[in-house]
Amino acid sequence: MTTETRHTSTDTESEHLGDGLLRRAADLRNRFLVTLPFTIIVLGLSMVPPLQFPGWQWVVAFASLPVVIWGAAPFHRAAFQAGRHGSSTMDTLVSLGVIASSLWSWYALLFGGAGMIGMRMHMSLIPASSHATHADIYFEGACAIVTFLLAGRLMEARTRYHSGDALRSLLELGAKDAILVEGSGTDRQFRTIPAAELRVGDLFQVRPGDKVATDGIVEEGSSALDTSLMTGESLPREVSPGSAVTGGTLNTSGALIVRATAVGSETQLAHIGQMITEAQATKAPVQRLADRISSVFVPTIIVLSLLTLAGWLIAGAGVQSAITAAVAVLVVACPCALGLATPTALLVGSGKAAQMGILISSAEVLERTRSIDTILLDKTGTLTKGAMSLESVILPDGSANSPDSQSSEDALSVTASLESASEHPIARALTAAARERELPSHPVRELRNHPGLGVSALAEDGTLLLAGRVSWLRDLGISLPQSALSAISEAEATGATVVASARVEGWQETSSAGDTASTQASEPTQEDEDGGIIVDMAVGGMTCASCVRRVERKLGKLDGVQAQVNLATESARITLKHDYSDAQLEEVVKAAGYEPQVRSRRLASAQAPTATLTPQTRELPEHLDGVLLGAFVVRDTVKESSKDAIAQLKALGITPTLLTGDHESAARFVASQVGIDSVIAGVLPQDKRDAVMRLQEEGHQVAMVGDGVNDAAALAQASTQGLGIAMGSGADSAIAVADMTLVSSDPTMAAAAIRISRATLKVIKENLFWAFFYNVIMIPLAIFGLLNPMLASAAMAMSSVCVVLNSMRLRRAH
Repeated sequence: MTTETRHTSTDTESEHLGDGLLRRAADLRNRFLVTLPFTIIVLGLSMVPPLQFPGWQWVVAFASLPVVIWGAAPFHRAAFQAGRHGSSTMDTLVSLGVIASSLWSWYALLFGGAGMIGMRMHMSLIPASSHATHADIYFEGACAIVTFLLAGRLMEARTRYHSGDALRSLLELGAKDAILVEGSGTDRQFRTIPAAELRVGDLFQVRPGDKVATDGIVEEGSSALDTSLMTGESLPREVSPGSAVTGGTLNTSGALIVRATAVGSETQLAHIGQMITEAQATKAPVQRLADRISSVFVPTIIVLSLLTLAGWLIAGAGVQSAITAAVAVLVVACPCALGLATPTALLVGSGKAAQMGILISSAEVLERTRSIDTILLDKTGTLTKGAMSLESVILPDGSANSPDSQSSEDALSVTASLESASEHPIARALTAAARERELPSHPVRELRNHPGLGVSALAEDGTLLLAGRVSWLRDLGISLPQSALSAISEAEATGATVVASARVEGWQETSSAGDTASTQASEPTQEDEDGGIIVDMAVGGMTCASCVRRVERKLGKLDGVQAQVNLATESARITLKHDYSDAQLEEVVKAAGYEPQVRSRRLASAQAPTATLTPQTRELPEHLDGVLLGAFVVRDTVKESSKDAIAQLKALGITPTLLTGDHESAARFVASQVGIDSVIAGVLPQDKRDAVMRLQEEGHQVAMVGDGVNDAAALAQASTQGLGIAMGSGADSAIAVADMTLVSSDPTMAAAAIRISRATLKVIKENLFWAFFYNVIMIPLAIFGLLNPMLASAAMAMSSVCVVLNSMRLRRAH
């Protein structure tokens, strides 16, 4: 009951993350949509004299009320709150400008003659000359300020919404269900339950393609776990009884029985989520440059306005002239351009960035790019492709050849045939390399798995074939020339993974009682001989077990067709008793809503039913008289653009550092290829965050680029005093906490993101200059009564035009 309560409360908490910003964005959107049509009416009637019908000014006055009262309410509240604490912000000027504009306009309507039917608005350079018949009104300035600022605030609220989504994204990464194992021996039962109901000590099963439900220890079975989401390492981790496993990692091959050691908030996944929320909680908001300026500018303008009013009255001028001059000071200083300076530049800059595949969260992010001096880059998925691939083939003479050479292709063809039934990621890399080169498949039978070591099988002529770890072949007595061993050692020293294959001539299988089933299965049955075709198909777009069942069910409706679909490898093995074309099979899967592509087809007799990995292991003697076919160098390869990305970052004056959970040799090899001098390797998720924090404590402004759950905490920490940059191809939790998201997986976009951010920040500063430039000229004119409030509004509008035009230059940024 305790676990269920914890599960419910956790879900409730995750559902409410970010709701406050979402409600704020919805409120701003409603205010903007309601005020926009009223503002258009007010601007049209006020600024276009031919539209000014008799009584138009009263229509304008009442049309402005929803805008200046309800639409501007957030600004009035913020100004009031700041005033209560004896401070002022940009919202203070907004509120004062709106209130002053509106109150004066109502005064002009009611007592200044501006409400006369038939009156039209006109402008004159000297205010005094316009006051013979009526005072001026300027509702349009108040409405324009409110609507422009609502649009800017709405954009900002929307872009910041997802920053509160990190923990929910993390929770979604975990397994939703678990297969609880009850009983023992022959009485063992399997029951599917919600993963949150698991308790410490429970046994649960993890099938191939399933996520590990929670942290635990393997009790039975052997497999390879894809831990890249958690550790950042592309190489899968072999596990066997006694191995610790982490909840959320993916089981790629064999079935496991695991005993739970941690559940709920005690799991490693939950701890990473906690670190993210802690880092976000310590994130100090960056005070906007406009607010810093307005903290001095606002009280100065208020004092100037009051002094202007007093000065005119002392000089003996009329009340209307004094009020007109005082209000002109407020209007000409009203921060329409100031309010547009940041949102407009951000809108254009972020729009240009979005075209380049860069998403920028807020203006605060732009300000931080100015001082970035160090950038930490994750290895897997950021600088490398994040998938194992065949790099080269080492032949018995020690030569390391391209996989495309004739001698390499012969060894690769045999080894790929041997590995074709395995779902291990390294085996998939070899079979993919053979498939890309259209190498022929060699029939094998009696394929056997040797957990954690390799596989063995028999060729058609009875020759024993082996593929697996180099140390395993050496222990079996396979002849490994010293030249080949030296080349293998050199490859492993660079962080590559090397698997080898060997041939044992004249092998004679000696069956034992424990292997009877295997021996009996070695002969193809008549049913296999009589026909049948095996089709291997890639199936894209599957997301869950129900997708697997759907594809199997759709294919199974065809006469004489059986399908086995694997979610982990996104593939289907289809057995045909009647010949269907590739196009027909693909059409069935496509109609089910997925993306099929037939990879190969062969006669079923070419690989008997025993050509799948079985639980039994072949009994091999202590010494085999075999020869090496080849050793295959497999690694996570560097992206083509990574070296250029590092050069661009250095050109920006930023020092790149490689930060990875992979081991030192692999990290150093990648760093040397792309031009990075500083490497921090072998770090766990919490160590990545600590590495960022350590550099920050040394006084560095740090940017962190990553794409995995293991990077999320470091990205959040970088955001406290620098930048968190997430690759959009990565985990949702990494994207959620980042200040910037690179939609493309191209690492050069990291440099482009900083360039365009700095350019946008520069434009914002220029905008702020133009926002105040006209004040320097116009405020003295307003003080001395030489500026009509309408001209003040026009000057304010021109300032806004300058800001917008200056911002549009960002469209040419690159």
